[in-house]
Amino acid sequence: MTPLVPSWLREYRAEWWWGDAGAAVVVTLLLIPQSLAYAVVAGVPAGVGLVSSVVPLLIYALTGRSHAQSVGPMAVTSLMVFATVTRFATPQTHDYLLLASLLAILSGGMLVVMGVLRFGFLADLLSAPVLAAFLAASAVLIMVSQLAPLLGFAGGGATLPALLRSLWQHASGIGHEAALLGCGALIVLLVMKRHGHSLLPGAIGQMAGRLFPALVIVAGTLLTCSYFPEVPHVGAVPQGVPMPSWPTAVASHIPELLIPAFFIALVNYVQSLSVAQWLAQRRGETIDPDRELLALGLCNAGAGLFGGFPVTGGLTRSVVNEQAGAQTQLASVLTAIAMVLVLVFATPALVWLPLPVLAATIIAAVSSMLVFEPLRLAWRTDRADAVAWLVTFVLVLLLGVDTGIIAGVVVSLASWIWRSSRPHIAELGRVPGTEHFRNVLRYDVERLKDTLLLRIDESVFFGNQRMVRSRVLGAVEGAPALRNVVLVMSGVNRVDVSALTMLGELDRTLAGKGLTLYLAEVKGPVGDVLDKGGLAQGFAGRIFLSAQAAWLSLSTPADFQI
Repeated sequence: MTPLVPSWLREYRAEWWWGDAGAAVVVTLLLIPQSLAYAVVAGVPAGVGLVSSVVPLLIYALTGRSHAQSVGPMAVTSLMVFATVTRFATPQTHDYLLLASLLAILSGGMLVVMGVLRFGFLADLLSAPVLAAFLAASAVLIMVSQLAPLLGFAGGGATLPALLRSLWQHASGIGHEAALLGCGALIVLLVMKRHGHSLLPGAIGQMAGRLFPALVIVAGTLLTCSYFPEVPHVGAVPQGVPMPSWPTAVASHIPELLIPAFFIALVNYVQSLSVAQWLAQRRGETIDPDRELLALGLCNAGAGLFGGFPVTGGLTRSVVNEQAGAQTQLASVLTAIAMVLVLVFATPALVWLPLPVLAATIIAAVSSMLVFEPLRLAWRTDRADAVAWLVTFVLVLLLGVDTGIIAGVVVSLASWIWRSSRPHIAELGRVPGTEHFRNVLRYDVERLKDTLLLRIDESVFFGNQRMVRSRVLGAVEGAPALRNVVLVMSGVNRVDVSALTMLGELDRTLAGKGLTLYLAEVKGPVGDVLDKGGLAQGFAGRIFLSAQAAWLSLSTPADFQI
């Protein structure tokens, strides 16, 4: 069997069919309104959302490894597209759509390259607080951006000040029928989202709650075409699936789109990988991050070539897919086929879909992203992470999603460097009757009269070697009876050339004070660097396997004190 055939198809069982087919029906009902709504957020014609759903579903089914991952448009991705492309073109125009497609191709290409080079670790650039703040701020921007269509008038802007200014300037254009329809739909959706599970308990209630927006959209469409024809609606949706093409007309913007494309790729990958890993854990499976990079990259490139915009794995859609019975990616293939049938035969039914109701579904959907618990957790545990959350949240609102997330990454890295530059160094003593060594400030321990044991709880590198040297020399001041200093390096995982130079200078400085420097618990990789740098020879006979070995070698039973 050729390896080009996905494993789920090679191993397919007949009893899986009904689960996959049922999941395809349910996800299609959820995906149609979602795709249209997120296309509106992205600033492209609503029908483009349908196209952006079809191709990624097929590509992921052939290249991905998650059994129930469903790839398509998502709210945050759509907001990032809007924030980027509005700099170069007006929403809903032909050039705008071409730029959105080019953005998908560029971000997809970056993901493919990162997957081939096994750069899955780049997802770690987004710390949990930064990602949580980014999602919360994005939710605020999305909800505020949808207030204008909810109330029946045109808005605009990619930052909170611009959005509020636009709302103020256009507030006189509120459409009463549109506002009634949109606000009514929003109230119903929020009530059902909060209390719907109590009406139908269990998995059935959860499924019904997730599909309820589709029922609201159907009802809103019927009301619009029958009673409120003046309410803004989707309008004509092109039939059929477009042929693949390269957006040549806007290729000159590639240099300007590279950085936004990278951050869109990064955010999409983090979202998609998180969903895939969560689904895999539920079945006791594992996910290859680099393979997910490659699959998601191909999905985005494919979406862009067919005229779509960037996509990612969606948590809600994937969970619904699994809970509806999906056993394999055949469910996604069948969903894609159903979406093609909609594009070919059912687009006339989408003409009267009301934009205020679409806006209501978007606001209700993203409201769950507005979570502040990560900030409270960070404030209790690590104030540097809390600062990173606040900086990211505020700058995303004030400056836009791309600038805000860049600032968040910079703050996270800066706080890590700052913490690493000030390593924790603890004086150790031995717990009586044991071979365990602990911080003298936290435990009642034995201490040697003429020997000082210091544990370095950080790798030593150019950024903190000066601080380590200063702390060690400060610890030996005012101790005239001291003869030995032992650096316990159990927490040191890496040293660089600057650290080697510092250790050599520290050894000579302490020798000038009549003190002997020893090392203990040196890890293998660190020992290799010491050996290659020539420092191991200088410390010959002064490197102990453990703190206990140093203790026994440098003391006698009468030497220690408590």
